[in-house]
Amino acid sequence: MSDPRKVVLVTGATGRQGGAIIQNLLSAPDMAGFNIIAVTRDVASPRALKLGANFNVSVIDGDISQPEAIFQKVGPVWGVYSVQVNSDTEEKQGMAIVDTAVANGVRHFVYSSGDRGGPEKSPVNPTKVRNFAAKYRIEKYLVERAMASPQKMTYTILRPVTFFENLAPDIHGKGFARMWEQMGDKKLQFVSTQDIGRVAAYSFMYPDDYRNVALTLVGDELTQSEAEAMFKAAVGSSMPMAPCPVASTVKFLLKGTVGDMFHWFEREGYGGDVAACRQLYPGMKDFKAWVEDNKGQWLST
Repeated sequence: MSDPRKVVLVTGATGRQGGAIIQNLLSAPDMAGFNIIAVTRDVASPRALKLGANFNVSVIDGDISQPEAIFQKVGPVWGVYSVQVNSDTEEKQGMAIVDTAVANGVRHFVYSSGDRGGPEKSPVNPTKVRNFAAKYRIEKYLVERAMASPQKMTYTILRPVTFFENLAPDIHGKGFARMWEQMGDKKLQFVSTQDIGRVAAYSFMYPDDYRNVALTLVGDELTQSEAEAMFKAAVGSSMPMAPCPVASTVKFLLKGTVGDMFHWFEREGYGGDVAACRQLYPGMKDFKAWVEDNKGQWLST
């Protein structure tokens, strides 16, 4: 049974990753040992209200750019789940919450980063992709600050590959699908945000097993043409994609982010071990399972 004093603060609580970790913690057999502080910028949103209906969840408003103000609201915190949106302020925000966690005596810190070529390459490969490089520097900062912290704060670094959820039926998902298709025979690795949340929950439930480690999370590896056959079998139509000129223009105009990212996918790529990850975490979704679970979003459009 978990220590009843364990308070876990989850940033991005109404986002995909934050919501997934809370869902997995709530379904854990020893959930009574945790109190979850869900941080969101809009406590009146439907997702926030749904979270707040759970007995073990307290929803608070907070800006992760000002983490000290968040900690002042909630008091002592045992664990932190830190995730940032890709932006120009990502690195600053990520480092600030590390500093605040150390200053407030946090015992275990889970950081959602990203894979940069597998377990061997990721620690030494920031890449030229702006948001990948920001995550690399936050990782280094976290390790340095945790090791030097008075409380000897432990950490778990999660390095997921591309999210299946990037293939949503909106304009962004259609653009991503087309850029993936433009990669030809080069395979791309994916993982479900639900599985990220599951592993993050484990890191809080069994912190000794996840003490000071970094884990690449991957559920499948395939080309767009391979995925297309599975998608069509499940949904009954082809995967929606943006026109080629639109996708190519986006990669050109957003060279420092999207363009560099897909260039890196083609030249280097992720380095997760799909078979090993599935063995370690049985039930981790592959593309076929993910599409079957989520096909309603395309059938309703």
